[in-house]
Amino acid sequence: MKQVVAILLLAGLLSQMFSKALIIAEFELNRDYIAKNLCVNRNRPKMHCNGHCHLMKKMKQEEHKDQENPERRLENRLEIICTALTPLRLNHTLIVSTIQYPVFKENTCTVFVAGPFHPPQA
Repeated sequence: MKQVVAILLLAGLLSQMFSKALIIAEFELNRDYIAKNLCVNRNRPKMHCNGHCHLMKKMKQEEHKDQENPERRLENRLEIICTALTPLRLNHTLIVSTIQYPVFKENTCTVFVAGPFHPPQA
């Protein structure tokens, strides 16, 4: 039962997100039917509308729904997906490990001339 509800919610969410893509896909799949039966210009074949007027009408309706309901627009939507997880039982053990770093021996120059410094003369 939970899986059916999850699938229905996911289908509803995806249909809202991809509503314009679904309208275009529905138009492409039913192009012949729309051109013959639903097109406003079906009686004027010289216009070569082929149902594009019906597609534009559907797209304008979808835009109107988006403008009417601003939280439906994609950029204003914040989706939070929550899942119910069973808590895991963790054994509380203390693991102590020691890290040994290598000893850095600094090499110093022993042939250093400790004569007096004379700045250059101009």
